Amino acid sequence: MSGTLYAGVARRIINPPLGIKTLGFSSREGVVQAIESDLTATAVVLANEQNKVAIIACDLAVLPVPITTNLRQRIGQAIGTPTSHVMINLSHTHSAPAFPDWVPDTPEQIAMQQQYLDDLFDWVTDAVVEANQQLQPARLGAGWGEAHIGVYRRVTDPDGKLLVGEAPDAPIDPAVGVIRVDDLAGRPIATLFSYGCHTVVVGPRALVASPDFPGAAREVIETIQGGLSLFLQGCGGNINPKGGIGYEVDCRDAKNRLGTILGSETVKVAADIRTHLRRGEATSLGSLSKLTFWPWEAVHGDTCTYLGAVDDTVVLDLVDLPPLTVAEEIRQEWREKLADIQSRPARDWEINVTTRFADWSEKLVQAIQENQRTVEVAIQAIRINDVVLAGLSVESFFETGLTIKARSPIAHTQVLGYTNGWRCYLPRAEDFPPEGWDLHERYGVPDLLFQAYSFPVAIHPNSEQKVVERTLSLIQQLA
Repeated sequence: MSGTLYAGVARRIINPPLGIKTLGFSSREGVVQAIESDLTATAVVLANEQNKVAIIACDLAVLPVPITTNLRQRIGQAIGTPTSHVMINLSHTHSAPAFPDWVPDTPEQIAMQQQYLDDLFDWVTDAVVEANQQLQPARLGAGWGEAHIGVYRRVTDPDGKLLVGEAPDAPIDPAVGVIRVDDLAGRPIATLFSYGCHTVVVGPRALVASPDFPGAAREVIETIQGGLSLFLQGCGGNINPKGGIGYEVDCRDAKNRLGTILGSETVKVAADIRTHLRRGEATSLGSLSKLTFWPWEAVHGDTCTYLGAVDDTVVLDLVDLPPLTVAEEIRQEWREKLADIQSRPARDWEINVTTRFADWSEKLVQAIQENQRTVEVAIQAIRINDVVLAGLSVESFFETGLTIKARSPIAHTQVLGYTNGWRCYLPRAEDFPPEGWDLHERYGVPDLLFQAYSFPVAIHPNSEQKVVERTLSLIQQLA
């Protein structure tokens, strides 16, 4: 698959209408009242004589896998490439709009969410088509940096219960993966950068749509480096930004500070990647000179040594379902709680949480009646030259990313969560409660609160290992 690499990039603004609900925080009361900074979808298309891949970075929190698959299919048809060669990564900003069927809502909200989804399909497809039209000969290089803007967030209270907090002495993965795509003169076309951290600096009291700190990082990169930049969310399922979830109504200062740190590290790494020049042989100016020089020489030869992509579905088992009678009792309890909350004045967060759990209780009964015992997770791997992007449609923990990177046969492997849709958290076996997951427990960490994500019960603790092994098998196919 050697030959010439071609690249093009384009962007669309994907701001939602004011008045739409967001889905990042159950404690957020109200609807979007303003656009803090533009939400965007940025697409880079890479091609050689045989294959073409599209990588799209979107400022969205979640998008169901079936909906994302439909969008990938539409994009593939628009630019003439298989669905397996289209990757959509979500930044997971918690200040992004909700989508239909996320939770039962008013007809007005559902209509607004559906219209936004329809517009989103058009905007994202248009960006990819434009990027495809902008294809030009290109070169690509990659490198790694470090940013310590994340902190491990799973802590225990005095009673030994898990909750979301900060463990500053716990390890994280500080890696910033950088991919620089240049024209043949070494000028940036696109800079792709990945980091694993929850995008929650803009907190629940801020009634705005915002790309959070990735937006501020992109601004730094594009101002200094040039070209367009794509933030690819990594394995941040158990990582929060330093400083935690934003408490203030106006979170721009904290958001911009973290974005500046991440963007500056990306610029530093990208500035050290030369795609059009390489160091030549040592030489001197003349026989009397005692100085030695290493002149820069132009890079020649193939600019694309490999371009390909594969995707797959991993079927995960659920833990044991309860007896139908138990599920029906749970459903009746939540029906009564929902009726009560609807019959009296209540806070938005109370209504949101009760509605979500009442909806879950209906799905629990349905799962037992239909004998639903598995769920599916989408995975994908894209290789460009000696760079691999591995994408998982889950909120994966940083340890999962480290495992895949350590075992990958391709040295530069960036592991991404929130890719090609979103299914649930993917805790490792050791992250589950030692006594086993309890249907009746209201866990203080969202990665164990599967009810909030419309799963009847938790996924089996062996799920993470299944995803790791299957992802490595995809990478091996490309190796």
